[in-house]
Amino acid sequence: MGCRDTRTCKGGCTIIDHGVPNHSFYMPTRIVYGQGTLARLSELVEETAGPDAHVFLVTGPNNLKAQGTLDSVLADLGRFELTHYGGALPFTPPNLVDDAVEARRASGANVVVGIGGGSVLDLAKLVAILASNPGPSLDYGTGVRRIGQPGIPFIAVPTTSGSSSEVTSAARLWLFDEQESYAVSHLHMYPTTAIVDPDLALTMPSDLAAATGMDAFTSAFESYWATESQPITDALALRVVRLYAQNLEDSCNGAGAEARANCALAATISGVGYTNSHPNICHAFSQPLTLMKGVAHGQAVAVSLGACLKWNAPAISHKLPALWEALGVESLDDAVTRVEQIMEHCGLKTRLEDLGFGSDDMETALDLVPWYRLKIVPREMSRLQAHSLLESLL
Repeated sequence: MGCRDTRTCKGGCTIIDHGVPNHSFYMPTRIVYGQGTLARLSELVEETAGPDAHVFLVTGPNNLKAQGTLDSVLADLGRFELTHYGGALPFTPPNLVDDAVEARRASGANVVVGIGGGSVLDLAKLVAILASNPGPSLDYGTGVRRIGQPGIPFIAVPTTSGSSSEVTSAARLWLFDEQESYAVSHLHMYPTTAIVDPDLALTMPSDLAAATGMDAFTSAFESYWATESQPITDALALRVVRLYAQNLEDSCNGAGAEARANCALAATISGVGYTNSHPNICHAFSQPLTLMKGVAHGQAVAVSLGACLKWNAPAISHKLPALWEALGVESLDDAVTRVEQIMEHCGLKTRLEDLGFGSDDMETALDLVPWYRLKIVPREMSRLQAHSLLESLL
């Protein structure tokens, strides 16, 4: 809520001084950014957990090994006791979390290191927090249990440029058979340290660079129009929009290290901002696309960005000039066109029908939308209005 100082001038007119809105901003994660910073991993482990640290390393089963990165990480961490859990999978299910939590407990490790994409980091984040909070992971997603204690230290190392999990306080659980997804979130869940080494993003396939990049790009728009937004989050969101608008297409089309580095930076900045002013409507509409059709998260989030920007623009008219400048456009129509152009140049779809979603899917999809996420959207939206918006994307 903004501060409003009402005074009366000498002529009797009313002067309203809007001032700076009251706000708070929180980011406890230490961020270590730069090419080659992965080489500092053992140093940061020792700073975090001491020279006698026992590391619980979480990775996926294939990518790090295929790139040769895993061998160098294992060698770097060789002076510590080490337990490697290499079973992380996309769309983290609760049973996988519980298995990893038990493996960490049995090992006695006192620090978690996660290296990978968003699902790897989410799994590692949950392992760290559940080291001190007993019970099945799903109980924390459904609200049966609540986080009460800080976990053990967690060092997050992203290898993609879009999930931003390295600087956020949430992780998501997926149950496709039940068509459900739950967030586990608490201030205790922020990673202790994030190592953002853009060299790790160089080997990302173009389709992954596109999907993850559009995830963080979309999150910046959502953060900017959210009713939670404030001067610090707005400044971060505008920086993210500018970085992706100038670099994402090149990142996805072989332009090289500079574009990938800028996208890695943008992804982390996006998370720093949106963990204070949260993703909302595009993420809400993405959930049924993923649960029903298996659409990759970034693609599912981005497909409604242009339509949601049109919906919310009238409520943030005073903020649009800065947004247009960051995006490199001059109007709402130009902005929507530019968003779609970026997606198409990156090989992503801009229509729901191209994702296997048809009009017959609409009512089920609306049932699966997590409507609570729309509470911070500046324009209220009914189910009928949501139906119309999604129908316009067929």
